[in-house]
Amino acid sequence: MRTQLILDAGGVLVSNLSPMFWEQLCDRSSISYESIVPHYKATMSAPLWRGEVTEAEFWNWMAGGYPSVDVSSARLLLTANLARLPALNRLAEWRAHADLHLLSNHRAEWLLPVLAKELPLFASVTISSEVGCAKPQPEIFRRVASRLPAGAPVLFVDDQSHNLQAAIELGWMTLKADADGRWVEEVAPMLGF
Repeated sequence: MRTQLILDAGGVLVSNLSPMFWEQLCDRSSISYESIVPHYKATMSAPLWRGEVTEAEFWNWMAGGYPSVDVSSARLLLTANLARLPALNRLAEWRAHADLHLLSNHRAEWLLPVLAKELPLFASVTISSEVGCAKPQPEIFRRVASRLPAGAPVLFVDDQSHNLQAAIELGWMTLKADADGRWVEEVAPMLGF
């Protein structure tokens, strides 16, 4: 039975937005990192990633609370910070030995255009903003598990340890993606090739 390879996006396939996006945003406006980021985390982060607020509501929140931020420029800055990581070049190789799945805490509007070329390689795509829950909530892992062949071995790759723990509880093998990208060399042996 083929292994099911489940990949996170941020920090695995594309760069994480934090902290670079916020640092650059603050550099280009008259707000401090210490004022906007804690406020964002306390009021906007969870609802944004779970899809409880729309993308437009996020930008309205930013414009309303931080009028020195030019929203058009901030949108471009956000897109520029979603850099494609080298692991994307390995997807076709991995797919020859495993079924690929995407499981990401992200906004579909931001992530899907960056991964447009690779999306046909994935057997399933689960993005938190579309399903109303986010890692490490068990519900999002159960959603993905329900799409997998019963009894198939599963390898889950994420850059956050707390997300790996939820996968371990489901009996999945896990691999933590390091910031230097060395983790990509560990995938083939874990898939058995």
